[in-house]
Amino acid sequence: MKPIVLLLLSVAGASLGQILFKKGVILTGEVTFRGSLFGELMRLVFNPVVFLGLVFYVVSTILWLAALSKTTLNFAYPFTALTFILVMLSSRMVFLETIPPLRYLGIGLIVAGIVVSSVAKG
Repeated sequence: MKPIVLLLLSVAGASLGQILFKKGVILTGEVTFRGSLFGELMRLVFNPVVFLGLVFYVVSTILWLAALSKTTLNFAYPFTALTFILVMLSSRMVFLETIPPLRYLGIGLIVAGIVVSSVAKG
């Protein structure tokens, strides 16, 4: 599989993991760490939605490692910024969160940065 495909799949998996983490903590309630740290961790990890988010993170990491085996880190790493965009837009669609207008400018700058860094010959 081409490195760019692996990178994009890795980014999608990490982004989906974040959305599932948020959904999971909505279901489990606020994380307070007032009681046992181990107990709080177990409460989170054994929430099926949080656990699924962790699974997506593991798969994302495996895809990331596969991509790194085929390309340079300085080419691959800027693609991680796509997670900011995907998570932000997904949070708008899934959780109906408001995105301030200036943050859309940030999305544009991230996209421009990725395009410039990915087409630059090195």
